[in-house]
Amino acid sequence: MFSLNFRKTGWLVRYLIYRASTPFSGPKPYLEFTGEDFGEEIFDELLYLEVKGNGIFLGCPVISQPVQNLANKLNFPKQQGGTILLYLETLFSIALIENESLTSNLQHAAIIPYHNRLLKIILLTLRYHIPGIFYRIPENIPLTVLLVENETLHGALKQFEEELLDSVTLKGYSSLGNRQNNFAFSKLYFFLLWTRSEVKNDKSKPEAFLEMDKQLREEMILTFAALIWADDYVDSTEQQVIEKYIEQTMLTEAKQNKLKQRILEPVKIEDIHCSITSLIISSYFVEQLILLSLIDNQEAWQERELIEKISLKLELTSEKLEQLYFTVAEFFSVHNERLEFLKNNTAARQFQDYMNDKVVKLVKKNVDNIMNEIGETKELSELLLKATTKPLTAEEKQKVQEQLIDVAKSIPALAIFALPGGGILLPVLIKVLPFNILPSSFQDDPVSKQKLSQ
Repeated sequence: MFSLNFRKTGWLVRYLIYRASTPFSGPKPYLEFTGEDFGEEIFDELLYLEVKGNGIFLGCPVISQPVQNLANKLNFPKQQGGTILLYLETLFSIALIENESLTSNLQHAAIIPYHNRLLKIILLTLRYHIPGIFYRIPENIPLTVLLVENETLHGALKQFEEELLDSVTLKGYSSLGNRQNNFAFSKLYFFLLWTRSEVKNDKSKPEAFLEMDKQLREEMILTFAALIWADDYVDSTEQQVIEKYIEQTMLTEAKQNKLKQRILEPVKIEDIHCSITSLIISSYFVEQLILLSLIDNQEAWQERELIEKISLKLELTSEKLEQLYFTVAEFFSVHNERLEFLKNNTAARQFQDYMNDKVVKLVKKNVDNIMNEIGETKELSELLLKATTKPLTAEEKQKVQEQLIDVAKSIPALAIFALPGGGILLPVLIKVLPFNILPSSFQDDPVSKQKLSQ
């Protein structure tokens, strides 16, 4: 049935037909979650891990080859296909998991077949993203039949296609490039908030969450403006960037013009407000600010003091701010090709050098603890000892990397740097430790800090 009309349908219909026959395996952070119950904070924590890893959080989508291949196979728009597919994969997979988890916690909840759950999320997606337009789409017809034959559903999905092109992608950037709409994450987040409320039957309308999204975008623009006014001067690059951000808000023309006028004058810390106080939104504010602080290519990293003040206003601890700095640096080190606009950038190099130096100092300071933990990890200690005499295989190197990250997680001073990928921490550990490990290192006299620094 699918093959009969498959090529004649829109790319969004083709995608949903594919997902109807190929269920999601689930985002990795959710699959690895070992807790018994999901809750609002857990949902946000897992969402953060997923969107930070795939780049949606920073507006720099990480489009893997399998995602790009699927976009090509489903004949997505040539230039923006990978970006849109990554967004859809994130939206539908997370909405499905959250909805299933919340509904399963209800009393006497029956197990709902996958197709029924997917149809429910499709209809919620359309209600949210195309508000004010009513579509009578029957829910008692099998999903596979609806997707192939129902013209009303096709029409609604066609409108959603246009909305995705306008609000997720950026004109002038291809899916093989490095950017998406800077506010794509807020769009995703408020949709998920609404779907969570739907399960609770609190009768909230999509318009209320869409308004919260708009409010957040305005508040973020003023926060961005405060950053670029930190040195009491706005250069041409900063002016162009903030104007592009205003365009990306997708606010009404009148509101965009009002924002453009407002940022012509200095924006102070007291002018900044955040109506949403969740940790994930506060992190979103700050990480975007950190990235923005690197764009102007100034030799001095001048905006750090202001970012610290904004973080305090957002009720983030100094430890949390340090972690956010590192997660941005980690993303940059692992996916620097997604951030082409920061290549050969003095501020970006200073930032990366600062974070690298910080990790090196912490590793040296905690070397005794590291060596003790390694000594208690038999396989890791054996592999590192082997590395002193002969090369490790690719599989052995992978084991070393994974177990070194686990060791770092067990040491409080290094725990925040032990992120998946280890783009900054791993090179330091691998460079320093294997070439300083001798058999005696695992006995009573661990490698000293002085020896490490030689």
